[in-house]
Amino acid sequence: MDYEEFLAYIKDNIGEYMNQYACRSDGSGGKGETGNAGDVEGGEYHAEIHQVIKNNGIALDGLIIRKDKEMISPNIYLNSFFENYQMGKPLAAIMEEIIYQYNLFKEEQNIRLADIWDFAAIKQDIVLRLVNYDRNRELLKTCPHKRYLDLAVTFRMVLDRDCMGIGSALVTTDVFDYWDVSLDHLYKLALENTMKEFPWRMDSLATVITECMKRQLPEEKLMEMREDFKLLENTENEVSMYVLSNEAGMNGATCILYDAVLRNFAKAQGCNVYILPSSIHEVLLVPENVETDAVTLEEMVSDANHSAVGLIDLLSDHVYYYDRERDMVEIYEGK
Repeated sequence: MDYEEFLAYIKDNIGEYMNQYACRSDGSGGKGETGNAGDVEGGEYHAEIHQVIKNNGIALDGLIIRKDKEMISPNIYLNSFFENYQMGKPLAAIMEEIIYQYNLFKEEQNIRLADIWDFAAIKQDIVLRLVNYDRNRELLKTCPHKRYLDLAVTFRMVLDRDCMGIGSALVTTDVFDYWDVSLDHLYKLALENTMKEFPWRMDSLATVITECMKRQLPEEKLMEMREDFKLLENTENEVSMYVLSNEAGMNGATCILYDAVLRNFAKAQGCNVYILPSSIHEVLLVPENVETDAVTLEEMVSDANHSAVGLIDLLSDHVYYYDRERDMVEIYEGK
């Protein structure tokens, strides 16, 4: 079964699986009043598959399952499910996982559909997100945004936060026009919300690498590498690189917009600062000194974007430069 056949199978059969699942859940042993598992819900589940354009123009195939005339249903992305199918996961198990995701959404859902159109009700949940301008030109035609260097500041409504992550929706032009507020007002409000809800965090690169390794390695390996960790942590004073993100570790590159973060960092370092956009989730800050090689930094960003950073997380190929005297960030173009 190829990918298109897989999508068609999911779309054509998920309703029946949903009905069978409902039968088992209500204790009827897989049979409803008519004795036919597929008819228990009266054919009320309807499935649609449509493409969803994510960051940097990445297209994913989303499954929407609706019951009756429901207005809200999650987008369940099927691309990774097909990868599991290719690796041998049975179709029945994949169907059950899809149903699990659907039911989890329905149980934990707190999305207030009517509130999305009510600016007074939703305004405290609007936040900022930085994306690459050129790679998101089509998306930006559908939503309010502000240009920032080679990036764009977009606006999202945080609709749900739990242990599974953060659920949000893009503020579209239709919604923005209905709110009847200015772009500057929306930006100021969203920036305040973002700084409050997603406070910035900064660590040395050595500390971040060490913590990441400690989380991933087994206990016996950690004991063996104690001296290596000490050596790595000691390089903090030799390699001046700092990771700036937010406490959630998601879309943390937005922190370069936060009030006074770059200003105070440059003041503490006593110099201007290079900013390396490692991904949409974080940036690297490199204090400028006589040993700083800007060309090497540019090569680092380019190499990382073409190898380590997935396209959906890519922010920019450019290095930025913060001038503390002018309190301004610009694209570094050599000196």
